[in-house]
Amino acid sequence: MPVTDGRDVNRALDLPDSACQLSDRASTGRLKWAIALAIALSAGAALRLVWANDMEYKLDEIWTFEHVQQAIQTGSLPGVGMPSSVERDNPGMSLWVFVALGWLCDARDPVELVRTVQVLNVLALLLQVVLTSWFVPAGEREPWYWSAALLAVNPLAVLFHRKIWPPSVLPAFIMIMLMCWFRRERRGAAFGWGLIGAVLGQIHMGGFIFAAAFALWTRLFGRQRVAWRYWFVGGALGALPLLPWLEHLVRTHGQGPALPLKWSHLVEFKFWIRWCLEPFGLGIDYALGKDAVDFLSKPHWHGHPTWLVAALHLAVVSAAVCIVGGAVRRAGARGASPTGTFSDPASTQLAQNAVLWGYGLLLTFCLLPIHRHYNVIAQPFEMLWLARLALGDRGDSALRNRRRTVLAGLCVLQLAISGSFLAYVHTKQSIRGDYGTVYQAQQRSALDQRR
Repeated sequence: MPVTDGRDVNRALDLPDSACQLSDRASTGRLKWAIALAIALSAGAALRLVWANDMEYKLDEIWTFEHVQQAIQTGSLPGVGMPSSVERDNPGMSLWVFVALGWLCDARDPVELVRTVQVLNVLALLLQVVLTSWFVPAGEREPWYWSAALLAVNPLAVLFHRKIWPPSVLPAFIMIMLMCWFRRERRGAAFGWGLIGAVLGQIHMGGFIFAAAFALWTRLFGRQRVAWRYWFVGGALGALPLLPWLEHLVRTHGQGPALPLKWSHLVEFKFWIRWCLEPFGLGIDYALGKDAVDFLSKPHWHGHPTWLVAALHLAVVSAAVCIVGGAVRRAGARGASPTGTFSDPASTQLAQNAVLWGYGLLLTFCLLPIHRHYNVIAQPFEMLWLARLALGDRGDSALRNRRRTVLAGLCVLQLAISGSFLAYVHTKQSIRGDYGTVYQAQQRSALDQRR
């Protein structure tokens, strides 16, 4: 069978050559975007996997690793997990998931265990691409692809995707839940949505609030038919492993300190402040503490600070001003929200609002302290919000390409910041902030003391 090009086909169909040219350009454009996305994901994988010995290893990580080893050796699973930041023990699955990872990969030291978490988060990035390609409606896919690219190189995402910590294993489960949610009119998918939603909360209690927000928002504003009965059955089945934890709560009721509930948490707006900052890669200073300024001064050249990392942050702020300013101008011109309305039933908007407003409001009205790791659940949606804010929904191809260039530049800047952060930790080893002293430095110190 002879090979023909696009012009031969067009002549046979009596179509102009311009149609073939447009098709060729579209195919070339798709190939370029696929290559660029593959590069971003590869960079994200490298950021998660490099220098595993430089992992954080503090009380929570030590507790988890020791209990994983104990569970594997004894063959018994405890009914509850580690104490949480709200003075209550987590459900047992917060530990069981690490026991499963440790057993599957025969993890005999903390580095081998954290490696499983890192690989799981690389898989989560790939799952987001699968979600976008196969489950998100065709007209809504581009910002989801950008979300995956931004998430791959974002400094806060890289930080949390390299930890032996319950929130750090959530991203892959969230992607699976979303796959089910996008097919929620089908019985099996609705069942899976309910099941995974129940599991999220047992890995980390913030997952309960996240799952409740998704269900509530879908019920209130989703116009698509949902197989709610199957969702309920899935959720009920997924909640069965909670029984030992519930029994523990009843048995220990009144024995622990009171929950740290404060009305002042209603007006702190921490969730939304971080929502606006994190997708731009801003906020890594919390892990560095007193070393944040020293980090900004890097790299040093012949003993003198170049402040190149600070310049990268300034460039990010400039890109943020450009993106937000453009979105505000577009919104003012047409009198609408930059990224859709509060109750928009479109799938992407509905998912974004379920997290931005549903999860954010429920989390805030719990009156509990909102720690930074609660935003780990929201990170894919934070990046989605940024991508939609930058791209807009109107404009000719040249204008949208300029907006894409800004997003691509933001990815490059965040990649540079993430790489600089990991290199700084690798060089310094002991951080005067939340990160603390890395695992390999602790091991060296313990060895020196034994000598």
